[in-house]
Amino acid sequence: MVLVSHTLFAQFKMIAESPLIDEPEKGFTKILLLKNGYTAYFHFSKKDGFDVKLYDEKHQLKVEKHHVPSYNKLKSASIEGLFEINGNIVLMVSEWDDKTPVLYRFVIDGKTAGILSTESIAQLDRLNYPKRAALKFDVPIPGFWVKKDPGSDHYALAMMHSFESDRNKRIEVIYYGPDHKEIGHAFYTSPEGKYKYMNYIDMAVIGRQTVCILAYGYNTKASGGEEEELVIANLDAGAKEVRVKKLDFTHNVSITGAIVRYNPGTKKLNLLASALKDRKSNTVVSYLVFLDPFTGVLDAQHEIYPAQAVTKSFEVFGSKDPFKGTPQNFHIQPDGSFAVMYEEAEIYMSFEKGKTDNGGLNRLAIGFFDVMGKEIRSYLVPKRQYMYHTPMYPFYQLDRETRGQEMHWENQYKSFTYLSGPKKSYVLMNDIERNREAIKKGKLVMIQGVHECDAYYFPLNGEEVMPDRAYFFGHPENKKIHNMSMFTISSYNHELNLLATLKMEDIADKKNVRIVWLNPE
Repeated sequence: MVLVSHTLFAQFKMIAESPLIDEPEKGFTKILLLKNGYTAYFHFSKKDGFDVKLYDEKHQLKVEKHHVPSYNKLKSASIEGLFEINGNIVLMVSEWDDKTPVLYRFVIDGKTAGILSTESIAQLDRLNYPKRAALKFDVPIPGFWVKKDPGSDHYALAMMHSFESDRNKRIEVIYYGPDHKEIGHAFYTSPEGKYKYMNYIDMAVIGRQTVCILAYGYNTKASGGEEEELVIANLDAGAKEVRVKKLDFTHNVSITGAIVRYNPGTKKLNLLASALKDRKSNTVVSYLVFLDPFTGVLDAQHEIYPAQAVTKSFEVFGSKDPFKGTPQNFHIQPDGSFAVMYEEAEIYMSFEKGKTDNGGLNRLAIGFFDVMGKEIRSYLVPKRQYMYHTPMYPFYQLDRETRGQEMHWENQYKSFTYLSGPKKSYVLMNDIERNREAIKKGKLVMIQGVHECDAYYFPLNGEEVMPDRAYFFGHPENKKIHNMSMFTISSYNHELNLLATLKMEDIADKKNVRIVWLNPE
């Protein structure tokens, strides 16, 4: 272990770095900073189980273990959740067992990396061929979603039973306490039986009080008329039924995505939704809604967008290339104000048999708003990234936060990460140095391969709407050296003001990576 306590990379102070480790190229990877100062590094392989490295509070490797789960090799595993509960690590893994989706829960010791318990806690309907074919039409995709309360050790599991004949039993929600025992369990009912289809969107866990579950109810022409709206429900601790509240402002509005977060500063729910402006338009607008988390009563609603960043984009790139960013993530500050990340996401059609459509993640805007949703300021971060065989969908970062990053076609080195430090906020991402000058001319080099990329940070403070970039790991010694970071797997502990991420030091040899720990300013 090499400790570097005095090196200062501008606004990020390097604290320590690990010895070199193998670059994760397949499976899922995530770093998790624990409350006791330990760091857990996970690399999950579908064929060979998963590896855990635990580093102590001095950032020295304490233990390294390889686990082969009792169910042996996985065929189509996915990480559904990775978080800390009572000083230990909870890993949620879904797998298809004879075409039946099953969810496993591992509890891993936070000091020894040993497995304390393994159990199957949920499963969905077996997906035979007719059911899989139906997913191409109006039937919601079955799945598991796990959400932990940031302020406590309570968490919840939502399940989508897409093929359940009873429309009031298609979304199932289980509420867990810190001991992993159920404290609430119910089905999400369709309001007045009105909607044939109910699609899970997001949920917010509020300690031991309640879980607020956001769903999208809709009908089709074949099922009684094209009606649709967002519906929010509460599952209280000890309850066996949910309390459902329709959000009438979304009635017959085509919602493209939404996210719901509890705001401790205001004691309200902040709901951010993106929707088509009208049925005949491709224009997407963003709605901000404030709700009472216990009654579902709507306090306020209005459209919200980063006006200053949109204006700056017009100045730099012109009217023929307007900013088309939609919300992808949402961060609440301790005082109740918040930041919204808007990003341009495109789908590029693929005509290769068996290949998922490619996509693009382009210009980024960060909007800062006060507790009432009024814009304080916003910033524009130009970028252009090509994503291989990856479907683009609204609020994709919501899944990445919970599930970890899949290693796929170098996409893990793209996208961006938002960091709210003790004094400043930042955008962290990899890019090519040529874009520093190209942006000034209203142009951008598209990032496909990453061999010429470096890690940069963009400070979101001051009057400059389009902040200048700076090398995250310091200016390289020569043009042949490139230092990237896998920001998409990083972890930040606000109380310790500690950021842990993965650094790639030599692009020519894709085995040279190490964990680094830094203090943001």
